[in-house]
Amino acid sequence: MSTRQATDDRKTPPSAEENIARLRERQNVYLPKMMRLCAAGHPYYGPLMKKLGLTPDDFRTVEDLRKLPPLPKKEYANDPEAFRLDLEGVPGLAPEETTLADIVYTAGSTSKPAPFYDTVHDRFARVQLMARAAAIAGVGPDDTVMNIFPLSSIPHQGFLSASWGAMASGAKLLTGLTGRPYPDIPVHKRMDEAIDIAESQRATVLWGITAYVRRFVMRAQELGKDLSSVRLAMVMGEPCPPFMREDIRSRLMAMGSEAPTTNNGYGLTETQGPAMECVELGGMHQPSPEQFLFEVIDRDTGEPLPDGEPGMMLVSHLNRRGTVLLRYVGGDVVTLTHETCPHCGRTEPRFLGSPRRADGFTKVKGTLINLGSLQDELAALLRRGVTEYQIVLTTEDRSDPFSQDAMLLKVACASEDQERVGQEAKAVVRSAMEITPEIEYLPADGFGEIAGGYKFKRVIDERGR
Repeated sequence: MSTRQATDDRKTPPSAEENIARLRERQNVYLPKMMRLCAAGHPYYGPLMKKLGLTPDDFRTVEDLRKLPPLPKKEYANDPEAFRLDLEGVPGLAPEETTLADIVYTAGSTSKPAPFYDTVHDRFARVQLMARAAAIAGVGPDDTVMNIFPLSSIPHQGFLSASWGAMASGAKLLTGLTGRPYPDIPVHKRMDEAIDIAESQRATVLWGITAYVRRFVMRAQELGKDLSSVRLAMVMGEPCPPFMREDIRSRLMAMGSEAPTTNNGYGLTETQGPAMECVELGGMHQPSPEQFLFEVIDRDTGEPLPDGEPGMMLVSHLNRRGTVLLRYVGGDVVTLTHETCPHCGRTEPRFLGSPRRADGFTKVKGTLINLGSLQDELAALLRRGVTEYQIVLTTEDRSDPFSQDAMLLKVACASEDQERVGQEAKAVVRSAMEITPEIEYLPADGFGEIAGGYKFKRVIDERGR
């Protein structure tokens, strides 16, 4: 019986404490074997456990993982091979546990992309996770999913997630195969070709990176396409604030869609797939919470925080055979709840609000600013004639390393909108951080490189500090 069914059978939804207790029972089933495998064949955790005087028997419940120190992201990024289980010679394992299936890479937004290894065991877990994620979002056999993640130069998780999610849910799968062209083997399609596929095959779901899905919808509208079949935009990899959702919705409605919604997912390469919203802004459900332990800790003290308080997220793998990370500091600040979802009745933990980078604060001209909040404010411009924007932190004199900070705001819009957009953009930034940015105008399609990469870099810091 699913957690949702169990909830539906009760008059009173289970409490957060009950949900946690049930989840811990499921997680603790996997923990003993995970720790035995780490002791036997993990290049990093095996020696660390010996150094700390710990054995697998010291880990009886997931709370015991606190006996290990948090793992900074740079430790994994600097030596990814040290976190890949070596199970050669370990007895009693199935072929699925030791056979390499996939290598995906971290997005590299804060460091060099690092390989993340999946065995067949892990691939099966990924398929299960994406089947559950698709179900949470309401994707099923009646849907036609258009995967518009790029076929990128470095294999990333998004393309796999949309593909497995559609296939595991029984939906029809279409792929745009967009991305940066590779001259030796020309398999990539232009955005306009992908739009033609979505229109002709009557796609019901558009699934891709937030900025690219929006650009895809905008271009379809420019071309006068019929996307009336689209009912859901599944946007991942980046936050999608309310103004951006409204913009995507209004454009789809202009192309004939009756009541489209936008579902924003959140995940890391290291979590094998995204947490999903069941309704817009309703919180992002963890599809396979028994496979992972998510901790939220105080950044300064390292102490665990209660539900509802934002803090640093730690991720521990409880049932993996390729790359294994324990108490991994992914770099995001999140807010977690174990309350039963008031919208769908599911009891999985949910992330509330938009997770943000822990390093989302920076100083400009000596003032500490929250870049995440600034982006939320600027997103309002996306329904005011701006097709895309980018924040560049730089200096007033590039030749002088001690020159004063400056901010350049690049905005793509029609030429006739430039004066108005410039005034509004300056007002937004001044209100948020008391700094007047320099404005650089690009044509409405000036950020076409969104189609070629994996994630659009919304903020660039050129100060070299």
